[in-house]
Amino acid sequence: MGWNLNIAEATEKYLTENDCWRYTQQFLMHAHHTSTYKYILMKALLESVAEINDSGRLLFFQVTKHVTKIYWNLVVSHSLSQLNTKNNQSRINKVIEDFQRQHHIPKYWNFDQIPDEQQQQLISQVNAIFKKYVYGSFYKSFDGTIFSFNKKEGWLKLMPPYIVFFERYKPILMKVTNYHLAKFLEKHNSKENVEQILTKVELVSHRQSLEVFQKFLILYGDNYCFYCQKSLIKMHVDHFVPWSYVQNDLLWNFVLACPSCNSSKNNKLAHKKYLDLLLDRNNMWTSYEQMNTYSEHKLVHMYDYAIQNGYKHNWFPKST
Repeated sequence: MGWNLNIAEATEKYLTENDCWRYTQQFLMHAHHTSTYKYILMKALLESVAEINDSGRLLFFQVTKHVTKIYWNLVVSHSLSQLNTKNNQSRINKVIEDFQRQHHIPKYWNFDQIPDEQQQQLISQVNAIFKKYVYGSFYKSFDGTIFSFNKKEGWLKLMPPYIVFFERYKPILMKVTNYHLAKFLEKHNSKENVEQILTKVELVSHRQSLEVFQKFLILYGDNYCFYCQKSLIKMHVDHFVPWSYVQNDLLWNFVLACPSCNSSKNNKLAHKKYLDLLLDRNNMWTSYEQMNTYSEHKLVHMYDYAIQNGYKHNWFPKST
């Protein structure tokens, strides 16, 4: 049991990388899963790690936004049951399906197409489920090593070794979690619904529209290509550290790029000189609310860990 814990402190402060691997493998391979809840929380934590503030805290609501986006695609887009029995329906299935019907939301919409007010309503409903049943159970699956949490105050605090572990091995951990989630769904859903199941699982976190970020970048003085410095007629919003690694939309990782540079850079990392330029720009923006999760070391670590994970680097625009 663990789901009924209301407050818990992490049991070990000093963990090696091998310890983090051991507990994660224990969670993925040996823990008893009656639903997809803990797999989805693992995915959401991996996506949320870039949002952690200097104290190591994440609000439940921050994490649940990712949880809800993932579940919307699994439940609504792909009609996948999230429970290990065919005779009952998970609370998540019921809440999301009822919400979609109640608000007459087309099944082909991804989560980001839902109006903001309705998004917040659904996130709140999902948050209530995860706060009650999942955080304590997840905590126990890692023998209490992964985070501290407080349900009443609505936060969790990842332990520093796990923050580094998640940042360093994020793509690998996401792939392994997706694999075990796909195996669970394949076992407990119809043959028709699990066709190409791993692809469905891997693509559940659709990228949101970047229009709001584009407007902000323009408003605060970015009206040229960050890479080739040409004035922009047509513009793209580029994830400086590629989205496929970060899997999160953060203002401090965005730049404006011309179509040529955006296409050429694609899934690569720009040369380190552009990292230095971005650090300089971000240091001028630290007073903005949208930068409240930013720190220099976080961006530098993201850049370095992406290189360690095999992302091609030292890209330059063609015109330089």
